[in-house]
Amino acid sequence: MYRSAPFRSLVLSLLASTAFSGHAVALEPSGSAVNVDPAVSARGGEGSRVLEVKGAVFMGDEIVAGPHGLAQIRFIDDTKLVVGPNSRLIIDKFVFNADNTAREVSIDMVKGAFRFISGNSPHQAYSLRTPTMTIGVRGTVVDINARGADSSVVFLDGSGPVCDTGGACIIAIDDCALHVVPSSGGVATATGLERQQRLSAFFPFISGQAALGLDPAFRVDTSGCEVADNRLLGPPTMDGSDRTVPYQ
Repeated sequence: MYRSAPFRSLVLSLLASTAFSGHAVALEPSGSAVNVDPAVSARGGEGSRVLEVKGAVFMGDEIVAGPHGLAQIRFIDDTKLVVGPNSRLIIDKFVFNADNTAREVSIDMVKGAFRFISGNSPHQAYSLRTPTMTIGVRGTVVDINARGADSSVVFLDGSGPVCDTGGACIIAIDDCALHVVPSSGGVATATGLERQQRLSAFFPFISGQAALGLDPAFRVDTSGCEVADNRLLGPPTMDGSDRTVPYQ
């Protein structure tokens, strides 16, 4: 039976939409911005956009904060994420179940300072990565710093594995302990003056979460971390390459 060209075009369009219906889930928001300071952008499949309060974020988005940018994001499973100034991350995967818990969450923290507060999903669903380390979470609040020379993490609540890219791991169990993974590999725990210097220089949310304007739901008790005033400290000591680590 002969079918007109418009009819054939309609059929082809319907078939195409059916074939790609599996990708529709990726178009559903993974969460939204609760609070955003200026100069934060989100780059996804539709190009770059300014991230605004109540603006949706999607799996695949790259979130970029400028020197004065700060983004506080709440995901569907109540996971919370803070992206600090001069920071960049990629929401690699955020796959949800029908009950709005996450089946798989993977976030690449490329550069900068971050806070991650796990939500209502099973702990094994979460994986956080920086250029030098992978972090697992178990009912966890973590502050993370990613730099060129190394990455570091402070568990403020909960526990989880901290691994280098070669698979060497430790299990972080102590609140406020600072674990460092250099680009050369290995996992070290910073103590003493080095710990104080790194906390003061690289972890702005531990000592300044109120001053930075974090929403109460994104704040945690950091009083046990005993962060010294960074004006009284020199820069962090060495990064393994015989160079002084600069403030960032």
